[in-house]
Amino acid sequence: MVSVVATPFVHSRRLLRESLDGHREPELPWVAATLAISVLFTAIVTGVFAHQIAAPLAARGSFGLPSLEAHRWWTVGTSFLFTRDWFMASTMPICLFVSIALYERRAGHMRALAVAVTGHVTGSIIVALAFAPLVLTHVPMLVRAASNLDFGGSMAVAAACGALASRLDDRRAVWVVVLTVVLALLLHHQMSDWGHFVAAPAGYLADRVRRPSHARVALVLVVLLTVGLTWFGTQL
Repeated sequence: MVSVVATPFVHSRRLLRESLDGHREPELPWVAATLAISVLFTAIVTGVFAHQIAAPLAARGSFGLPSLEAHRWWTVGTSFLFTRDWFMASTMPICLFVSIALYERRAGHMRALAVAVTGHVTGSIIVALAFAPLVLTHVPMLVRAASNLDFGGSMAVAAACGALASRLDDRRAVWVVVLTVVLALLLHHQMSDWGHFVAAPAGYLADRVRRPSHARVALVLVVLLTVGLTWFGTQL
């Protein structure tokens, strides 16, 4: 009787361990699909396929130093869903699905979700705070740069690429990720793109944590870091 009751519990623990350790290859990358569809659905609802996102909506739901100063810390989550215009709305879901699905097929659902969230959140918050001192210069161009609002889940893409490079364990894959992140910054010229230099290593390190116990500790540390940085940002 004890074995009958314990079997589902043991089976669930084995599935979780296999997902964290990357020993099980899931058939459907539902994390990648869910994130990509969410961004696409938000783009349709906000009408960015017809025009750029409305300024009031962007101000309320996108993340950056102004959001922290206004104590809208929750925008670090909603900003993941927002896209600026039709081009971004068309390409972001594809980039999200491909990059996260490639990693999810190798590492499992839970780790893929952890990598995407860790990359997006840490990259967004650290960059917003890193450029906060520019406001004190009172130079209009620098003030605008520090107040740049972040749209879309590009940092989750960078994190997934970093994690994939770790999973492949190939030096050439690491260099491809590094060059892609640098090239994206040079081509796009957005201050928020500096977050990719945080997100990609965060994804790489997140994949390196292979033991479930260590993964839980790392998750707690990321949560504490995020809460601490967000609280600090609201005091600016």
